[in-house]
Amino acid sequence: MSKSIKEFSLHYDSINESNTFSSGDIVEGRVVLEVTKEIKVDSFFVKLTGDAHVSWTEGSGDDETTYSDHERYFKLKQYFIQESLKKGESEKNTTLVDGETYGPVIMPGSHVFPFRFQLPQQNMPPSFKGFHGWVKYVLTVKLSRPWKSTSSTHTELNFVLRNDGTNDHLLQPQSATQDKKMKLFGSGKMSINVTAEKTGYMQGETIKVFVDIDNSSSRDVKLKYSLRQQQTFIAGRRTKRAYKDIVKETRDRIPSGEKSKFIVDMTLPHDLNVTIENCRILKVQYELKVYLDVSFASDPEVKFPVVILPAEQQCPPWQGPPGGFQPYPPPQPNLVPYPGELPPPPAGLYPNLYDPTVLPYPEAAAGVYPNPNPHAIQPGFQPAPSAPVYDPNQSTKESTPNMPY
Repeated sequence: MSKSIKEFSLHYDSINESNTFSSGDIVEGRVVLEVTKEIKVDSFFVKLTGDAHVSWTEGSGDDETTYSDHERYFKLKQYFIQESLKKGESEKNTTLVDGETYGPVIMPGSHVFPFRFQLPQQNMPPSFKGFHGWVKYVLTVKLSRPWKSTSSTHTELNFVLRNDGTNDHLLQPQSATQDKKMKLFGSGKMSINVTAEKTGYMQGETIKVFVDIDNSSSRDVKLKYSLRQQQTFIAGRRTKRAYKDIVKETRDRIPSGEKSKFIVDMTLPHDLNVTIENCRILKVQYELKVYLDVSFASDPEVKFPVVILPAEQQCPPWQGPPGGFQPYPPPQPNLVPYPGELPPPPAGLYPNLYDPTVLPYPEAAAGVYPNPNPHAIQPGFQPAPSAPVYDPNQSTKESTPNMPY
């Protein structure tokens, strides 16, 4: 980072306890720029992008081939300072977002640049990082100056699918039976009947499976079950698959000539990746397998598809948890507006700052917020009465605490 730039950091406001975002949500935040001397700027902007990417290599030596593909969902961009020659120009595959603009000179001091984006109302896959690909939603800020290297920083948003509770078909039970007749190394037959309560389960939920076993053979058997994740990566006509065991266990032995009933409980991790079916180049799917382990013979098995759904949000997407309301303070007075004086903000652009009637807490109109963030208080900073203060002396440079990178 240049010696003239003391701090260059990017911050956004959480809207719920899980710090996640979904389609249509508002992403508000601020860029903090502290400079030790006057600087001239060519371009200064923040952007929000959503992308999926897959890549893997097959073969070796002269036969090595890399397969890859990319899918972009959106690119939103808000300029704080834009080169005068490029003002008004459209940018390919980019949605320009209106916001406050400033002149090309930034005076010494600490400055706060607010931004606001709305995530598109479209069917996009959730954030994901797999063996050969990923889905990412990234906030990036870039500052370009004449004859200087570009300053840049970024942070990732955790994007999740909204659990709307409309998947009624996922609530239907699944049931199947498998029989096996012993021919070699034994005689008689065995059967396994498996019933799962439903197909769809939320993160952190427990899968309950009922198993009936009739071992009318001359062999002892063991009950085993597993939940496996399959990741599929697609690049053109090529496909790459990878597997990950989420649960894999062995239960009691069922002796020859006995019948047994089992209830199998599998508690899903709270951070388990949800099923992804809405991405062209990347899929995440799950399979539940219950089977009888028979030595020196094929195993009778029952397989069910399982759909992992996002856990229900703790708060509505438009209302953060208590103490989570953190609108950005207005720009500092030592910014140099361009041209002339700094105009008032467009009506409706940042209503939380300028209209007390739309604040989420009744006390907010008086500048009082429940459970204030002690790290956001700094004596000497004088924001508008309705906005909480911001601490420019925080040591974090790229993101505030508890933020994803």
